[in-house]
Amino acid sequence: MPPFFLGTNDMAEKPIQKVIEEIFDDNLNPYRKIMEKIWFRNVLYYLGEQWIDWNISLNTFRRKPIHPFIPTPVSNIIRDYVKSMKALILNKEFAVRVWPNSNDQEDREAAMAGENLLKWMDADNDEEFEDEKEKVALWVVLTGTSFMRTFPMKDGGAYGIDSKGDLIKTGEVVSENVMCFNVMVDNLGDNLRSKKYVGIKSLKQKEWVEDTFKTKIKISADDPNIINYQARLMKMVSEVSPWKGSGLQSQIMNLKEEDLVIFKEVEFRPTKSYPSGRYVVSCGDKILRDTKSLPIPVEKGKWYYSLTDFHYNLVPGRFWADAGVNDLISPQNEINSIDQDLAINRKGLGQPYVLSPDNINVKRLDTYGSVLKVIQFDPTASGGLKPEIQSGTPVPNQFLEARAINKEVAQDSAGDPKHILRGQAPTAKASGIMVDILKEAAESSHTPDIKRFYRAMKRVYKKRLILAKHLFTEQRMIKIEGKGSDIRIMAFKASDLRNNTDVRLELDSGASSTQAGQTQMITNLIQTGMFGDLTQDQDTKQEILRRLGLGGFETKTSVDVERAEEENMRVLVAKEKDTGEKIAGIFLSMTDPKTKEQIVVNEDPYFKFDDHAIHYEIHRKFILSKEFKTLPMKAQTIMIAHNDIHHQLMMQQIQQQQEFQLLMEGKGQPAEQKPAGGGGT
Repeated sequence: MPPFFLGTNDMAEKPIQKVIEEIFDDNLNPYRKIMEKIWFRNVLYYLGEQWIDWNISLNTFRRKPIHPFIPTPVSNIIRDYVKSMKALILNKEFAVRVWPNSNDQEDREAAMAGENLLKWMDADNDEEFEDEKEKVALWVVLTGTSFMRTFPMKDGGAYGIDSKGDLIKTGEVVSENVMCFNVMVDNLGDNLRSKKYVGIKSLKQKEWVEDTFKTKIKISADDPNIINYQARLMKMVSEVSPWKGSGLQSQIMNLKEEDLVIFKEVEFRPTKSYPSGRYVVSCGDKILRDTKSLPIPVEKGKWYYSLTDFHYNLVPGRFWADAGVNDLISPQNEINSIDQDLAINRKGLGQPYVLSPDNINVKRLDTYGSVLKVIQFDPTASGGLKPEIQSGTPVPNQFLEARAINKEVAQDSAGDPKHILRGQAPTAKASGIMVDILKEAAESSHTPDIKRFYRAMKRVYKKRLILAKHLFTEQRMIKIEGKGSDIRIMAFKASDLRNNTDVRLELDSGASSTQAGQTQMITNLIQTGMFGDLTQDQDTKQEILRRLGLGGFETKTSVDVERAEEENMRVLVAKEKDTGEKIAGIFLSMTDPKTKEQIVVNEDPYFKFDDHAIHYEIHRKFILSKEFKTLPMKAQTIMIAHNDIHHQLMMQQIQQQQEFQLLMEGKGQPAEQKPAGGGGT
């Protein structure tokens, strides 16, 4: 695809304010209005409020005209479907990989730094990115099309783009879900990159807009954009009743939004006149920002919108995809109708009725904790005749069979005929591997949808790396999860990426997709000796415990491992402030050139209790890491000297153990086995 259009530039032919108004004018896109009604219908069904209609003439929602005595029962198969499909998408463990631009060691290390950065960004800010990813998965199943936006932001919520279009340094890379109701695109093309523009509208506090952009916003009282779909959605959800069917107390929902304004953003793809694209922000009667570049910088002709589109059921030749919920509306309506008939029958013909020659009284009695209804009559007035009690007319079994058929249709439409995706095993004796096989068979029809979701997610990760390369110009300390359950702290800045932004998402583990299957598979591998002697391999042992969900399990060496990792961390974080001959908490000694005796330079009272073999191995890995190469020479010298002491004491203990063993063998006595490298000096 060429980096820009070679045709005329429509934006130069009319004022930009006029262009923005036409982009967000719903009347110019009638097909979009139809899609919005479908999305709202699906949201209502998901909420269980399936007794609400969209009034075309009034342009709002209201309750269906149902008699108050007619019940409104709801059996929500749609919510179950959305939950199972969302879980099916998110339960896949994909590992982030950054491919290096070459085979050079520098590029390989830069690619690894990019992977660590993305892991840190996933876990940063209390894992907000995972919450946003869950919203995207929910919306893509519910409406068919969802979006995630990646853009620069300063601390405090202000946009990290100045009035000239340059990125403001020291900003943050933010990725958040954007509802499909708020996205406007042109009709050309069936993918986002083929669109001439992408418009995003959202409700903002008027005070926030004025404070952020240092201007006053004037809104006309008859501005039609004040009432938009996002506002209707917020109002509708707030009035949903937990009793299903009793919500929307008023016939029409009136919205009061004196403090809210419509915040409009448009990203125009690169053209001949704007080779880096164009980004325009509008609110009310003012253009707040007009820059000659996209929020994500264009590099070597490659450009990206800040939005990434996710699609569920693709429709050939159309950008907006169909939701899986669409196929469940008809069986849901049939089930609702049957449930309604059953409820009416229980309150009407389905109840027993009494035939009596005279008046009768019904009295309520409580006997031994049970509530009874007693019929009282006067035999003298009725001529000695008793009232006749006859059973009501129940609903034929045909109704119940029809309900079961509709549930089966819904299950087949959802691609989960035996509820395997919802965690229901076929038999009580099914093994973890058997459940995996059945689950894989049920997932096969959804595999293309899952792969499509993660292909789009890969583009999100790539955009995050591109922005980080421009924003993170100062050095930042990032924390990531290492092997087992340990934590690594490393320094990062934009130059460390070296333009390595080729991101791939790979399935993290293909052995099993369920915890039961993983446990059984790992147990079988341990029994066959696949992992060797785990008593001598602490790293593999800890990784197996993590895979089994026991990552926090403490072993006898956990204390020594944590203490060694803490010493590594002291050296890493102290590099900016410690320029002397020692680092706090790091034991160090040196040889006196005159007396040839060891002199303690920096004391550590707990050093004598260390397991020198464990400390030596953990420090050795740290010294060989790429983070260690970035330390000042004095810090490297201190750490190497510290580890040399551990190695020396470890070798002394091994030698003493060997001498002791030889001595015992000479006396004909068995030597007591002691672990090499134990504590003590």
